[in-house]
Amino acid sequence: MPQDDLVTHAMHRPLSELRDSPDCVKLLNRSGRISFMGEQGLAAMELDSLSDVVGKQWWDFWPAKQGAVLKQRFEAALTGEVQQFQLMRTMAQGGQQTWTVTLSAVPGLDGAVTSVLAVSQDVTQVP
Repeated sequence: MPQDDLVTHAMHRPLSELRDSPDCVKLLNRSGRISFMGEQGLAAMELDSLSDVVGKQWWDFWPAKQGAVLKQRFEAALTGEVQQFQLMRTMAQGGQQTWTVTLSAVPGLDGAVTSVLAVSQDVTQVP
């Protein structure tokens, strides 16, 4: 299944299914703040609790030098343009990981974008 189809399928799944995804799944509000993150995402990012992320800006969890680009990609996703890219980041406990990130608009019942689904997949090569 192509990545766009996977993201579209994921947007229509209940949060309970997204919570159990092996990927780092986040739901961002229209201002870029995290309103939901799956359990596997917390573990993958080496975080202890959902309270470590909820209400915080999504791009603040990435290297500061990437902030402006991530905000642009988020804004593009809000317009309905699917964004996909790779980033490296230092994890909370010091490890380095490479992630493939996909951002997709999530429409409400009226069709207007209400949030952005951010799916990050750890693609770090293990030596």
